[in-house]
Formats: sequence, structure tokens, C-alpha cells
Amino acid sequence: MKLKYLSFMFLIPFWGVSQVDSTYEEEEEDYSMYENVEAVGDIVTWASPKIFDLSPNKFITVGYDLAGTSTLTTSRIGSFAPDEEITDTRESKLNYHGLRINANIPVVSLSSIVWQMGAGYNTAYMNNEDLMDTSFVSQSQFANELNEGLTSINLNTTVFKPLDEKNFLIFQGLVEVNGNYDFGSSSPSLSNAKYSAALVYGRRPHDRLQWGVGLSRTYRAGELNYIPLIMYNFTSKSRKWGTEILFPARAAYRRKINPRNILLAGYELEGSSYRLQQGNVPLDNFEFRRSEIRLRLDYQRQLVGFVWVGIQGGMILNYSANADDLPNNKDFYRGFFGDQPFAMKNTLSPAPYFQVSVSLVSL
Repeated sequence: MKLKYLSFMFLIPFWGVSQVDSTYEEEEEDYSMYENVEAVGDIVTWASPKIFDLSPNKFITVGYDLAGTSTLTTSRIGSFAPDEEITDTRESKLNYHGLRINANIPVVSLSSIVWQMGAGYNTAYMNNEDLMDTSFVSQSQFANELNEGLTSINLNTTVFKPLDEKNFLIFQGLVEVNGNYDFGSSSPSLSNAKYSAALVYGRRPHDRLQWGVGLSRTYRAGELNYIPLIMYNFTSKSRKWGTEILFPARAAYRRKINPRNILLAGYELEGSSYRLQQGNVPLDNFEFRRSEIRLRLDYQRQLVGFVWVGIQGGMILNYSANADDLPNNKDFYRGFFGDQPFAMKNTLSPAPYFQVSVSLVSL
């Protein structure tokens, strides 16, 4: 970590007196008193996890999410090759809203290592009545599952480990259980858990720049993916603007209006795989692979002390709304070139969204 040095100049005026004491002699310093002083060795400095003016690190966030109406186009339930054209489709209107609660609490916070543990509870209550017509059997079954709502519960951890003054590693791990369970007749099961992880090597050349490269195992694109990562956090010399990027997961341009007001403009890729288990679909291991790109403006303001409010709005673009039937309840990696068939092929049209949240932050 680069240390900053401040230079001080002391100007001490002396006024002479009319008579100087000619008998005054300066006492000679006894240097023998320093003979037993031992050297403490080299001072180790570590790369800091922060740079100037990043948006606040949120410990606890409570928010509410509201999406406008979009058009859901669904196929029947069957088996479809990834590149297969679907003609027998049905359209319906879909919107949703839900509660979001997330926490990240420091467990260890030292200059040589920072370790956080977190948890999240997120819901999406859906309204999709147009497909309830039983003449469209597959689409009606799918609509019944979605109308139960989607819930995600996760536990996560983040470790920041500096290697020296400028180099560092970041590890993130997450386990989540997602589905339309109701904690009654259908409860979340660890046998359906999804595991994600990311490792980034980074460098912090100075107090305004952090960059890194890494690899992630993630469900943000809906289904299982292995994706390279690029991190680029930057603050300008004027400290009025900067970037906060972890590509392809998210990217934002940051405008610091003043220390209490921050505006971010960019996008975030959100998504996961949800087990639909209410018994409406005639498949035992049916999963909705939901993913969306959120183009957004995010205004963050300090209310008082460590309490901040966030107001976010923009447009949701569908990335994935397909479904899979997992063979033997085992997930798989399709990637860009896999030929595993889909159980449903669906699309969603763009829709506006709005989100408000209150957070306890670390400045």
C-alpha cells in the first residue's frame, strides 16, 4: 500500500532579549542511552482492498424490486436441440415483484487478510394468468409453476488476500438453493443446491486503480457456465468519476456528485437455475434457467451516518428463459457448443424495472 507523506514547515519566531546570559552552556546529549535499542526489521505493507471513492461496501441491504410487463413466449414441454427453430409457441404477459435481503459481515479484517461471510434471501412473485388455458397443456403446466413464485436462498463468502504491497487474490464462493418451494409441502433441498466460485488475481498500482483477471464457475447466465473475468476499478485524478467493472457480470460508470451522493450507470447480469417442484410439470428434475441483463441508473445517497438509500431503475433484457430436465438429477455444462436438448425454449421481451433499497455500509 502506497503511503502518503505530508510535509510540515514549522516557523518558530524568537525574539532576542536585551541581555543574554553568558554563563549558559548547552547540555551534551548522552548517546550511550541508545546502545541497547534493537531494530524491529522491515515493515511489511499490504495491498488495500479499496481504492479512492468506490461506492460503499454494503453490510446489510433490504430492498424491493418491481418489474413491468413483458411478453413471455413459450414452447411446449418436450426435447429441443439448442439450434432448433420453435414454431408451436404461445404468448402471455408476465410481470413480477419481490423482496431482496442481503448481508455481508466481516469475520476477519486485518491488513494481511480480509474475510467476509454473507447470506441472501430474494423472491420474485410472478403473475402469468394468460397461459392458464388448459387447452395449451404444456404452457399451462409451466404457468402454474411460475405463479407459485421463485425464491432464492444463498450463503456466500469472500476472501481478499494481499500478496504484497501491490498484488492480491480475491476468492468468492456461493451455495444457493433456488425454486418455487413454499416451505410447506415443498421445501428447499441441498440435493438441488447450486455451487458458484470465482478466483481473481489483481494488482493495485496506486490509490485510484485496481485491475485483475480471473475465472468463475457461475449460474448468472441461467445454466452452469465457466467464464473468464476482468476487473477494472478506476478513479480519475479529479476524483469526480470512475469505473466499477467485473466483466461480464457487471460494469458501471461512476459519477461522484459529492461525498454523500453517487450516481452509477451501467448493467448487471443476474440469474440462476430454479427447481420447479410443485408437481404441475410431468418431469421430476425440471429447472427454469432464468437470466437477465439489467441496464440501469443507480443513485445512492447517504441518509445519516452509515445508512444509505439506493434508487435504481432501467430496462430488463432477457438473456435466458429456457428450461432443462436434469438427467438423473445431475447438472451439466452445455456452454456454447454442447448439444444437450432443452425441455422448453422460451423468450421474454424487454421490460422496465424499478428498485429501492436501504443499506448499512462501510465507508
